[in-house]
Amino acid sequence: MRRAILFALMCGLVGGARMAAPATLPPSVTVTRAWSRATPPGATVGVAYFEIVNSGAGDELTGIDSPAAQRVEMHSTTMNGGLMQMRQTDSVAVPAHGRVAFEPQGLHAMLIALRKPLKEGDRLALTLTFRHAGKVDVTAVVQGLGAETAPPNDDHGARRE
Repeated sequence: MRRAILFALMCGLVGGARMAAPATLPPSVTVTRAWSRATPPGATVGVAYFEIVNSGAGDELTGIDSPAAQRVEMHSTTMNGGLMQMRQTDSVAVPAHGRVAFEPQGLHAMLIALRKPLKEGDRLALTLTFRHAGKVDVTAVVQGLGAETAPPNDDHGARRE
């Protein structure tokens, strides 16, 4: 009899006991339009651009990593007295139900101490770390030297770890 009661409890048949599976929520942060530029021979730095789309509560981008470089820094670009200034930033706020663009002459990811030159057509792996959304892996398409926009086909993008 004890076994039958224990079994019924475990199955949720006695006294309204229920075993609920945890809800799986879709990711609220996605990264799209990831791209980079080819680097000239001997260059030790590169750049990456992308757009963060947030469909949920506010979040914060706290870091970026890439196996292509020793480190990746987030930089902002501003105009001051007719001069363009670049400054490193430790994090970037991602507003609730908003977008943040990393683009030329604005926010961007600096790839420091490249392990090898970036060549047009290459794929560049990036991992973006968010305070709440966690890690998002991104593949950026390397455009030609001097490119100013993402490639027309957004066949690259993000996947969750």
